[in-house]
Amino acid sequence: MSFRTGLCATGARRPARVLAGVLAAGSLAAIAAGPAGIASGSTKAGPPAGSITVFSQGDVNVENLWQKVLIPRYEKKFPEDRINLVFTTNSAENTDVYDELAASAKAGKSSSFDLLDGAVPAEAAPAGLLTPITTSEIPAASEVDPSAFKVVDGDAIPLRGSEVLLAYNSQAVKNPPKTLNDLISWIHAHPGEFSYCNPSDGGSGAAFVEAVLSKYTPAAENLKMQLGYSPSAEKYWAKGLEVLKSLTPDVFQQQYPNSNTGVITLLASGAIEMGTVWSDQGTTALDDGELPSVIKLTEITPPLEGGPDYLGVPKNIPQAKKELAYQFINWALQPDQQVAIVRAMHGTPAIEFKYLPAKTAQLFADYSTSPELPYSANTGADMNSKWTSVVG
Repeated sequence: MSFRTGLCATGARRPARVLAGVLAAGSLAAIAAGPAGIASGSTKAGPPAGSITVFSQGDVNVENLWQKVLIPRYEKKFPEDRINLVFTTNSAENTDVYDELAASAKAGKSSSFDLLDGAVPAEAAPAGLLTPITTSEIPAASEVDPSAFKVVDGDAIPLRGSEVLLAYNSQAVKNPPKTLNDLISWIHAHPGEFSYCNPSDGGSGAAFVEAVLSKYTPAAENLKMQLGYSPSAEKYWAKGLEVLKSLTPDVFQQQYPNSNTGVITLLASGAIEMGTVWSDQGTTALDDGELPSVIKLTEITPPLEGGPDYLGVPKNIPQAKKELAYQFINWALQPDQQVAIVRAMHGTPAIEFKYLPAKTAQLFADYSTSPELPYSANTGADMNSKWTSVVG
């Protein structure tokens, strides 16, 4: 399965873009220290010798995954080892961690963290700040689709993932669209019944916008914009932007919600019959009763974009710490742990579906093994700007 990293499902979700600038790393000491900076999740009295310090950023669901699932299970399996978690809900702290990682590498010093979770590894990998992932150190990496390593140069590995799906009211929509063309036709035929969020504020909206733009872009040019920055390829967006603009009279109230959650709210209230949502956010809303059971999730062809949460091991840490990090990653990719992660996060697994127990694999029977890659950082920024000027 092809993945790209994403931020927390409850906020303005979008696969991680380039960290905003390179700021001074002076606050990192406070971050690593715990309460004075980011609150450390560890309940241990100081990290013992056999420990790794993990940095993770996300929402409360991500924190619960680490605190209530991963750490307890890992420390039960390896009672001599400890995980010292440094967690924050503030995405701005990713910049401090990235800066510290780059500064420590330049100075030839050890990083403050031994394992990175989320947005930081996706940005640190192309910068050459992480240790390459190989099956020699992490045998379970062989069960991850090779395409997952393409966008991170083989230097980070997925822990879990999600993708953007079409949510619809099954009572009102008996035959949901199967393709992007069908979806566009359905929107025109059912004015006011569809919504997607502003692409600048939510990845589920950005995924729809990118899908329409990609429809009129040669595959080779589209790949350039996904894996790097090719402004010249953006000339192909003109037709897609026209199509998106033509949809405006037919979207709900001719306006666009300011977040992924806004679309969920419209679906829950019955204001719309269809919209784009993240798979994990939609599934969680269904399980929690936030969405009524008549709302179903489906995938269209070609698939909308998907995104992973990556793990990365800094280059500049002691070998003993690297080995502990490898051990954790290999353990986390085992089917039992992947099932636990899927249950906790309502997302997709990092390993290929065929390696999961049959009952769990069946949950993903209708999912693509290769959701679309999102645009790169600079390309995504250009897309949002052009969408705002032409459509929004």
